[in-house]
Amino acid sequence: MKTFFVANAVMPAAGGEISIRFSVLAMLGVVLLVMASAYIVYHIMRNHERRKLDDLKSRLQKEHADKLDDMKQTLLAGVSQELLTPITLIIGPLQQMVSEPMSEDLRMRLHMVLRNAQMLLHQVNMLPVGMRSGMMSSVDVQMPNITPADALTPNPAATATGTATEKPERQGTANTTEETAPIIETTGVDDNNAAEAADMAEETDMDIPGNHHFTMLMVDDSADMCRFVRDYFRGEYNVITANNGEEAVKCLDEIDNIDLVVSDVTMPKMDGLELCKYVKNDLRWSHIPVILLTGHTAEDMEVEGLKMGADDYITKPFNAEMLRLRVKKLIEIKESRQKLFREKMDVAPSEITITSVDEQFIQKATKICEEHMSDTDFSVEVLGHELNMSRTYLYKKLMNITGKGPAEFIRIIRLKRGKQLLEQTSMQITEISASIGYSTPKRFSENFKAEFNMSPSEYLRKLRAEQQQPSKTL
Repeated sequence: MKTFFVANAVMPAAGGEISIRFSVLAMLGVVLLVMASAYIVYHIMRNHERRKLDDLKSRLQKEHADKLDDMKQTLLAGVSQELLTPITLIIGPLQQMVSEPMSEDLRMRLHMVLRNAQMLLHQVNMLPVGMRSGMMSSVDVQMPNITPADALTPNPAATATGTATEKPERQGTANTTEETAPIIETTGVDDNNAAEAADMAEETDMDIPGNHHFTMLMVDDSADMCRFVRDYFRGEYNVITANNGEEAVKCLDEIDNIDLVVSDVTMPKMDGLELCKYVKNDLRWSHIPVILLTGHTAEDMEVEGLKMGADDYITKPFNAEMLRLRVKKLIEIKESRQKLFREKMDVAPSEITITSVDEQFIQKATKICEEHMSDTDFSVEVLGHELNMSRTYLYKKLMNITGKGPAEFIRIIRLKRGKQLLEQTSMQITEISASIGYSTPKRFSENFKAEFNMSPSEYLRKLRAEQQQPSKTL
């Protein structure tokens, strides 16, 4: 019995030791598990931070590379932009020279120089890769078929060319005419007709844009480019030059009858875009077409120029003959708009103008004439007063847009209304002439015939014949 109790006393002691061992092992396992978890979390966080640092490093490297690339492209674009003007001044004169009579030996040498100039242009186009792809089509510049008579022979009727400091002799003519109108002798003519005749005679005596030599304002910070354009158009157009937008504004302010502005985009003080916006938003000059020249080929630059109101856009280097064709086209557009005003019965102001400023001006001038349609005392002075414009500016503005001076403008508005009344009413000619501001039917008939090549009575007979023609056919 004693031995049994001893054994039982030893056994609990062994079980407690085992329990302690299990507890230690469990604690050790927990510690190891916590350490392993901590290690895993640490590695996960370290890898995450490392990835963040790597991403940040990659982003910074990419941003740095992109910034360097942008700087490089900007630098190369600037260099190419600066090179395009001298290249234009090399290729342009060469193209002009090779079209002139010369020995074959000299012609071959000039062709060699021209080929190398075109190769140089190719290299310039390759500088800012991807930015000037549109210019590649101009590498193989075609030599225009220009004869000496077309390019250089002086026009006997041409006036001398000038610079920004030179002013044509005609400057100030309109002001002089305004102050001293010619004396018109009238015999047996009422005061209204005499006033109209005086206005017409005064406008005839003014410097009419249709009679003066076409004047182009060339604006470029390169004196050589200005000289090249001036010499190229010598004998064909009168070319005034300016070296930046501010000088161009002074020219527009001081020199009468500038018909066109050709301007480089990149210039100091005032660039071409600013100049274009300035011109198109000033009522005195908004009718003047503007052609912009630039070395940039990006579409957004061209769109920006057109938003400013530019009428055309030419990329450097440009063919001088192409510039001549663009100028000629703008002149034709202007003439067709003037013809439309003369010939079409109802002309919307938007059809004969190129800017909203001009459209509003013509709209207002037409409305004033219509409001004073039956007023025999309505005159150019009244029209100018209601438009808040001097007689000189009113004359130049209407002449450039419609091809008619203020007196003729008023007369045509009246005659068109008279023609409309002949077509749409049964009013007598005497009644019509009074309703449109003529004091005598005779004067109305004379003006009507001068404008439409037939008298009001002849026009009525023509209308009746046309109305009876279908019934005769039946």
